[in-house]
Amino acid sequence: MIFNGHTEQYIETIDEELFTEIQVMYADGLLGNKGIFDAMTPVTAAMFNYLRAENAPAIKSTEIFPWVHEYTVDPSNDVDPETAVSNSLIGWMTQAKGFKMDRFANGKSN
Repeated sequence: MIFNGHTEQYIETIDEELFTEIQVMYADGLLGNKGIFDAMTPVTAAMFNYLRAENAPAIKSTEIFPWVHEYTVDPSNDVDPETAVSNSLIGWMTQAKGFKMDRFANGKSN
């Protein structure tokens, strides 16, 4: 780690819990192999869904490797599903040519 720009003094300030988390990330292959994870997860989910029983629920990509997915999720970005759908719809609508927000919500803008 020192040759990656960290000083020996900085390395010694890392507590045991953080160092354990770093070791787990290396052991799980997350650090340095994120591209492989990003490429394989949707393919694996597609194969599992192709092979699943007809009346079984669909498998989501977050269920394939949950311990690795956990690293990529920023908990401060958690939004309730209704807000996420609403924001997605507004984002999609605003891309339309000639879009005017005053046509929605009785002319009241947020």
